[in-house]
Amino acid sequence: MNVLLVTVDSLRADRVNSEVMPATRSFADESLEFAECIANGPSTPASFPAIHASRYFASIEGLGIPEPGSNDGIRTLAETLREAGYATAGYTDNHFASGSYHYDRGFAEMYDASGTTEAGKLKQFVQSNLDKDGPVFKTIEAVYNRVDALFANATGNESEYERAESLNRRALDWIDDQSGEWFTWLHYMDAHHPYEAPDEYQREFLDEPLGLSRCRGLSRKGTHHPDEVTDREWDLIRRLYDAECAYVDDQFDAVLSALRERGELDDTLVVFTADHGELVGEHNHAGHPPEFWEGVLRVPFVVSHPDRAPDTIDGQIRLIDTAPTIADALGLDAFEGWEGESALEVAEGTANPREYAFADVGRQIEYARCCARRADGWKLLRHADDGEFCFDARETPDERPEDDRSGDGVPEYDELSRALDDHQNRMKRMREGGSDGIAEDDEMVEQHLKDLGYME
Repeated sequence: MNVLLVTVDSLRADRVNSEVMPATRSFADESLEFAECIANGPSTPASFPAIHASRYFASIEGLGIPEPGSNDGIRTLAETLREAGYATAGYTDNHFASGSYHYDRGFAEMYDASGTTEAGKLKQFVQSNLDKDGPVFKTIEAVYNRVDALFANATGNESEYERAESLNRRALDWIDDQSGEWFTWLHYMDAHHPYEAPDEYQREFLDEPLGLSRCRGLSRKGTHHPDEVTDREWDLIRRLYDAECAYVDDQFDAVLSALRERGELDDTLVVFTADHGELVGEHNHAGHPPEFWEGVLRVPFVVSHPDRAPDTIDGQIRLIDTAPTIADALGLDAFEGWEGESALEVAEGTANPREYAFADVGRQIEYARCCARRADGWKLLRHADDGEFCFDARETPDERPEDDRSGDGVPEYDELSRALDDHQNRMKRMREGGSDGIAEDDEMVEQHLKDLGYME
């Protein structure tokens, strides 16, 4: 059986609906849909160790995963499948999900558009030579937005990232060359800010499409200066995000249709998920800040297995369960060092929903931002200097300040606090055990954060 793993950057679970993503909604209805999947971090660097290596981000010193050949006790999903005889290929346009951070482990072919496109090189040049922290940039930010858009148009790349349609073509060309079982990973960047969907998709949600400069300006304002965003601008940001999700919907449907036409879909395990969600105005944020609101943590997780009937599973699972789930679906043994477990056991009723889902983020803040979410929806958020918050997310999903129960003496707070303390202590011991990624103060890390719009 072949394997197609599709991860969508920044896709909220609630966007997989019949209005925004109808094809994906239909796919979920015909598959095993896990309705309460929790991301193990609020960003790509925090989530991808969980997806590819079934390891918590906070268990590894630095970003990414250790380089191949390290005596690190880590094995990736791709390494496991390649050892089982699969041809393996990955396609991405996110630095933090690329070979730069050793996510090429186990892939015979890894296409990383983030380091190869002319638009990307030009963008890196501009960002390296324009001081966005200085007073000059603050006065010419609008000019920068226009110049950024001009560079994109001049290079023929009308998106900040290589489009899903292009990644699909590359992957399908590779699949056509395979004679045996294959594992293909596609990571779509289209739903990641800035939201600049093709005009035809913008017209589904806006009266008139916006130009690249306007799209990118709104994104920078929402992610870096949210206090300055007007109600009208928040509405535009939400509509632009929905347009990108609609584009992703079409491209995911297109790759499934292409496999169906090739006669391969009926012999392919398809897993569709996201590395984290996105905020589009909630909590006065755009994007995915290092915080743990439901809009950031709840992601889609859908498994289409040729021999399994459709079902909706309400019990909590986690992204860290991805690799064990795929191995289980293929009848392969899970690597003993994986932290997750097969979600299929929850679907079959042979395992309970995951009692706790933990999420961490660590860059330069000593992992002081973290979260524990219990299977019944109670959650504790630690936002470092911003304080702690405790919510019953099922009863109060908006997580408003008045819903915070951290100071009310509820027993759930104490239970979550103990569980999160235990998790953090265990993660510290694992970091000290010698699993090293890329140092967080590495110049490459800072440049990649700038490239992806996290830093001005």
